[in-house]
Amino acid sequence: MSSTLDHPTLGPLQGVPFPSTTQFRGVPYARFNGRFREASLHTGPVSSAGTPYDATQWGPLCPQIPNGIKFDFALAGVELSHDANYKQSEEEGLNVVVTVPKTLKPMEKLPVVVWCVVAHHGLTLVLPDYMLMKYLGYKDSWWLLGSWWEFMAANFVDISVKKGKPVIGVAFNYRLGILGLLASKDLGTTGNYGLKDQVLGFQWLQRHIEGFGGDPSNITAFGESAGAMLLSALLQLSTPLFNRALVMSGSATLRPSKSEQQQEALYNDVVKALDLENRSSEDIGNELSKLAPDEVISKLPPLVHVGPSIESGFLDDVVTLNTIAGKTQPSWCNELVIGDCFHDASCFKTRVLNHENNAEYFIDCINSTLSSEAASSVIKTYDLSPSHTAERSLVDCMELLTDLRWYLPILHTVYDNTASPTKVSRYHFHQSSNFDSQWKGLAAHLFDITLLLQNHRHLLNEEEIRLGEDMAQRLLNFAYGEGFTSQEERPANKKVVVVVWGPNGQTKILGDEEYDESMRKGRGKLLRNLGWETCESLANALQFGIKK
Repeated sequence: MSSTLDHPTLGPLQGVPFPSTTQFRGVPYARFNGRFREASLHTGPVSSAGTPYDATQWGPLCPQIPNGIKFDFALAGVELSHDANYKQSEEEGLNVVVTVPKTLKPMEKLPVVVWCVVAHHGLTLVLPDYMLMKYLGYKDSWWLLGSWWEFMAANFVDISVKKGKPVIGVAFNYRLGILGLLASKDLGTTGNYGLKDQVLGFQWLQRHIEGFGGDPSNITAFGESAGAMLLSALLQLSTPLFNRALVMSGSATLRPSKSEQQQEALYNDVVKALDLENRSSEDIGNELSKLAPDEVISKLPPLVHVGPSIESGFLDDVVTLNTIAGKTQPSWCNELVIGDCFHDASCFKTRVLNHENNAEYFIDCINSTLSSEAASSVIKTYDLSPSHTAERSLVDCMELLTDLRWYLPILHTVYDNTASPTKVSRYHFHQSSNFDSQWKGLAAHLFDITLLLQNHRHLLNEEEIRLGEDMAQRLLNFAYGEGFTSQEERPANKKVVVVVWGPNGQTKILGDEEYDESMRKGRGKLLRNLGWETCESLANALQFGIKK
């Protein structure tokens, strides 16, 4: 494939050639219509007559907090060389990167894999969307859409070519944080601008991806952590966006849609942080609209709990453990894969798991929330005790919080919705990290992505590389419509099977009850027996404190 593509609807595009792929960067997919306003779909050609569009340069990021990569390095457990300088722009931030295999044949339509990116920083939905590391051999640039180095998805396209199942890789920028989600009656804003940017991104794909050699009727979206949260929110919409979804370590229950009252409280906090109190609504709106993005972001606390808004005709309801099954399996999504890491709550260490005595705090929350019998059962099952070492208590509490916030929604989605036609598969990640960090020996949040995308393969040991190969193969099979597990892997006597990645670099296929008993010590059964509302109350108490 030439580095110049004569795209039938966008016009000629000049891309960047690599050994097995060609990459088209910074292509606008939507038009920015102003701060706190909905964008509109970019429908026409992007190149002028006779002059190819320069898709060799990275488009700017949507404005966000600086140095977010440091938090992701801490989660992954290793820091590599990186460039912290990157261009940001509200006006030009809504751009897409498309990576196309050079093996593409004329008239061929390949499956499309979209990486729904939002990095972490405590699940605040405020971080940068892309980073490329020099050691991967892309010497002309440090950047690639698909988040920081550990999330970079273009390498996955290269893996797909090598495995004989080529896919087209796509990722797009969208508005984040306050600039993408703030809602208020005073501003006359509904929020959800970042989510609506993503909707436009998928609509752009449906209109234009065929010109890149992709199949608009075969789009697989996958996202991890906060990216999975927003993907889970997109699955609530009535508008068909993609055909399959892989939701990794996150769901809409981690950051439910906010009510009007909650958004107004957030708005008031923002106004206070920006020193705009005691101003008229009109003055506040004018000031918010003209402040430079850097000025807005720099004055806000690093952890601003923004989230989607309840909006009639778009996001109609708050998603809880009681509603997630029906709300994350729309009729337009044919297949869904969901899963978690055994120690996903490692990402909550600085916010929740940072008490002087974690076990004592957790036990107080449990006793204050549950009946005495239920509390005793939970404390015993998770072996919580103030007399244990701090290191042991951290892991025990982490596993309880992981089960409440990550494992339980998976179980609910699998078991408690029978009306949806969506086929649901599940996995659980138990491979411990070998990196010499605070997470060494744990199946920590983010480590599954590290193995799946293999963007720092030189740091992985042999068993981790082997496991990553199986993960990649299953995602490719899934994108090709061949299922997450093969028919041969599904025992006839097991109604629900679970893909278990790790420990020791091994992949196992277990029955659901066998998995819960052998790998989770029966904890899923215990929590389900407590009931969804009880578990949600406990999770909220652990995460936000006991209600007075």
